[in-house]
Amino acid sequence: MEAIINLEEYLETTMKQELLLRIKQPTLLLYYYKDEVHQDSVVQVNAMLKMYDQLGTAAELKRKQAMPNTGDHVLGSYIKSNDYQGVEAEITKFMMDILDLNQIPQ
Repeated sequence: MEAIINLEEYLETTMKQELLLRIKQPTLLLYYYKDEVHQDSVVQVNAMLKMYDQLGTAAELKRKQAMPNTGDHVLGSYIKSNDYQGVEAEITKFMMDILDLNQIPQ
């Protein structure tokens, strides 16, 4: 239990807007959100979206996408997610469109 408290304290003291503005890397945010009842119960969706908006990454290098059919925080797991194929498709689109990785090795 102490680890959870320490992690929460770490996030609250370090995840400040001035730090997020220094992040310039291409960013893909996929998150489980269907409606007010059916959404991520591990991380608050509004907190994820707030962090996304505060990043210093140029708008053309970042993308956010709700994944309403996944049904779980663990989006890409074939065990937990109801739509891991949709997650894979969004990651592939990001890699091709934003990262310009048109040749994905097999």
